[in-house]
Amino acid sequence: MNNLNKLTKEFFWQLTALLVVSTGLVYASLSTDKQLDKIMPEAQSWASSSNLKPSGMSAALELFEKIYSGERLVKKWQLPYRKLGGHKPTYKITDDALSDFPQVASQNHGVLFIVSPDQSLAQFEVDELLSWVAKGNYIVYLDSFMLRTSRRLLDKLDVDVRQLEPAAVNKKSDGQNPLKPLPFYQHLRQLQLSAEHSLKGGDGLATVDSACIITEKKYGKGKILISSCPNLIINRQISRTEYWPNFQFIANWVATTDGDILFDERCHGLSEGVNVFYYFLHGPAGFVSAQILLLIAIAIASANKRFGALTFVNNRRTISNLEHINGLSNTYLRANARQAVIEIIWQSLRLKICKMLQISPHEDNAKLIEELKGRGTPQALEMAAVAERCEQAVANPNLNDDQLRELVASCDKISQSTERRLTTSGR
Repeated sequence: MNNLNKLTKEFFWQLTALLVVSTGLVYASLSTDKQLDKIMPEAQSWASSSNLKPSGMSAALELFEKIYSGERLVKKWQLPYRKLGGHKPTYKITDDALSDFPQVASQNHGVLFIVSPDQSLAQFEVDELLSWVAKGNYIVYLDSFMLRTSRRLLDKLDVDVRQLEPAAVNKKSDGQNPLKPLPFYQHLRQLQLSAEHSLKGGDGLATVDSACIITEKKYGKGKILISSCPNLIINRQISRTEYWPNFQFIANWVATTDGDILFDERCHGLSEGVNVFYYFLHGPAGFVSAQILLLIAIAIASANKRFGALTFVNNRRTISNLEHINGLSNTYLRANARQAVIEIIWQSLRLKICKMLQISPHEDNAKLIEELKGRGTPQALEMAAVAERCEQAVANPNLNDDQLRELVASCDKISQSTERRLTTSGR
């Protein structure tokens, strides 16, 4: 039971450490990607408030967040336009989950920024937006209006689009009438505008060479700001002082409105689900979960398929021959086993001598000594003398260290000589 609790606790801490590391890596990766997005070149323009590159609108979003911090809510809009509350659904509400529709409509009161949509607004979307504006809301619509389908909203407002020849490229707007000061021109004099089309209809707010570039159109209880200069407040211009009046102009116009400030991301292909799981998994929590699931999947596949089940390997340390010899010698020394040492050495030497003399190792020592003496050579007589001394030492219980060292040295000398003879005779 104790081992089970210990394993459970260890698994819990390992899982906690994995979660902490994965979360840190995800946030570090997101921060790195965010910084890289600012410096990497763009393949195409994308006027989204989520785009940190020069063609994006993230700078305008941050600017309004700082201006209206704690006063007005600044957020991105990724839901269908009918969720704005300006157009009532045609179906009958029977589900309790849809009963909060009037509350959603009341919360989405404010200004909606629509900048350079990737796809033109559909006719039903135009009707939903105008229905929302008629209830006292506001729209900032910035687009080049190159395509005929991009002018559906303008057609409903009776605003015409005309080609500029030549096009206005980084031109200053015409000076304002000092007898009719406008609140939109506080803290600025002229705008820096670029456009290929002029607008006709509504109340003109900014012109270039008498051609209207920015106009305001009232609709119901609300109003719409329309400009044929889509790059009015993009990221590329916020770092250049000559374009600061453009941001000031938009900020002054927004100051005449009320409610939340919404940056439309649905027109740029981004959508947000209303499911709670989608909401959490769409952010960093989803990346952390995906990373942990990937690690778990790899661990399971590696443990059960490629390498088999996990086993504990006991890696014992192997010692060298010299360490074994030194340890064995120390053991014999402490046991005072000199007789055993000399017997082991003598038996090894006796086998080599018998092999050299070509006699059986099972013969007794007397016959071995007699055979050595019968040869009559000085080396044979020396071997016979050492053999007699080794037999006496094995039987002597009082053998001292000096005698043992002397016999070991003599045996080593004879062993080397015997090995040389055996090697020479074998060739």
